[in-house]
Amino acid sequence: MLGDHRMAAMKHWNLLSFQSQFSARLFLLLFCVAMNPLHAQEEPEYVRFVPGNSEWEGELQTAIVSFENEAGVQLNLVAAVHLGEQEYYAELNDYFTTQDVVLYELVAEPDQVPVRGGSESSTSLIGFIQQAMAGFLNLGFQLDEIDYTQSNFLHADLTPSQLDELMASKKENFFTMFLNLAMAQIAEQNASPNEPLSSFTLLSLINAMNSENQNAALKFLFAQELGRSGGVIVGEELEQQLTLLGDRNKAALRVLGDALQNPDYRRISIFYGAAHMPGIEREISATTGFARTGLRWQSAWVVP
Repeated sequence: MLGDHRMAAMKHWNLLSFQSQFSARLFLLLFCVAMNPLHAQEEPEYVRFVPGNSEWEGELQTAIVSFENEAGVQLNLVAAVHLGEQEYYAELNDYFTTQDVVLYELVAEPDQVPVRGGSESSTSLIGFIQQAMAGFLNLGFQLDEIDYTQSNFLHADLTPSQLDELMASKKENFFTMFLNLAMAQIAEQNASPNEPLSSFTLLSLINAMNSENQNAALKFLFAQELGRSGGVIVGEELEQQLTLLGDRNKAALRVLGDALQNPDYRRISIFYGAAHMPGIEREISATTGFARTGLRWQSAWVVP
C-alpha cells in the first residue's frame, strides 16, 4: 500500500514538473515570438547576445548577411528584432537608402504603409506585447522607427486574409502553434538536460530585482534570452508547417523571384525578422545561385 502511495506521489510530482516546464516554455515562446528570434536548429545565426565586461552589461545584435550571384547581383538578408534602440533603427534607415529595393515583412495589405512615429495601439496580442515591452524597456518600436514610405520599399509578405486562409486550411491557430512549439522545446530540453531552460531563472530574477539598476538588469535578461543560442529551436520540418514562418518565407521568396527579373535591381535587401532568415538563406542558396560573401553585426540593444 505504501508503495502505491509513493508511486502515485511520484506520478503527481512528474505531472507538476511537466506543467511547470510547459507553462514556462509557453510564456517564453510568447515573448520570443513577439520579439521575433526563434532559432532554426543547426542553422546560421542571425541574432546573438554578446556579454560585456561588467555585470548586467551586453549587446543584443542582429546580422546583415550578404550574398552575390554570378550576374553580380548583391542580395542582403537584413535580420530584425521588433524592438531596438533608436540609433539601431536610424542606422537601418540610412542603410536602406543605399539599396535599389527593400523587400519588407509586414502582414498587411500592400498599400497599408505604416506611418513613421504614428502607430496606434495594436489590437493583437503580439502587437500589444511588443508595444508594452517597448515602453517597459525604454526601446523603440520597429513600426514607429523604420521609414516604410521610402520609394524603394516593396511589400513581400502575406495579407491578413491570406494568412487567415492558410492557417484555416491547416486547422492552425495561434494556440496550436504555441502548443506545438512548446512540446518541441520540452522534448529538446529533455534530450539535453544540461542545457538551461532559460536565462529567466528564479535566482537571476531575484538578482535583477535586487540590483541598483533594475531596468538595466531586466533588459539584460531579456536580451540574453533573445540572443541565447538555440533558445527556441525550430527544425526545417516544423518551420515549413508553421504558416507564420514557412508560408511567409514563401511569400518573400516569390517577390524576390520577381525582383530578380528587374535589371535595375542590383542591390536587393530582404528586411525580415531573424526567425525567418535561416529558412530564406537555405532556399536562396539551394535554388537561386547566391553564395555568401559577407556578414556584419549591428547592435540592436545596448545594456545598460
